Amino acid sequence: MSNVGKTLKEWRQEWRDRSDRNPEPSIFLPPGIMKPIGYIVSQHGIKESRPVKAYFQWAERIPAIYQTAILGEESSGTDIEKDVNCLALLKHYRSLMPMGMEVNKPIFFLKPADGAIGAHLEAVRRAYEDFKNVAEKIIEKAN
Repeated sequence: MSNVGKTLKEWRQEWRDRSDRNPEPSIFLPPGIMKPIGYIVSQHGIKESRPVKAYFQWAERIPAIYQTAILGEESSGTDIEKDVNCLALLKHYRSLMPMGMEVNKPIFFLKPADGAIGAHLEAVRRAYEDFKNVAEKIIEKAN
C-alpha cells in the first residue's frame, strides 16, 4: 500500500499539472479527482469467526497504512474490524476456488452438480453472503 500510495500521490500531482497547462481550455479534462472507497483483506484463515492470531496481527497494521499512504490522512489507530475503510475480511475459500475454475463459475454460484456437496455447499452459501455484503458496501460508498 505504501508503493500504491506514492504512485497515487504522483498521479494526482501530474494530473493537476496537466490540467493547469491545458493549452486548449475548450477541451474538457475531467477533474481527475479519485477517491478510494476502501480495501478488502482476503485469504485469511478463520478460527471462531475471527482471523487466526498470526494473520490478525499482520492485518491490524493495514488501517494505519491505508489512512496515511492511500488517503494521505493521519492515522487514527483504528482496529481493522472497526475500520470504515475496510470493506471486508474475506476468508480463504480453499477448495471452492479450484472447483469454481473447473466449471467456470464464481464460487458463490456452485451447485451440487458442480461438486459442491456437504460442507462445500455451506461454504458456497457463506461465500455468496460475503460477496453480497462486499458488493453492497461498494455500491453504498460509490454513491
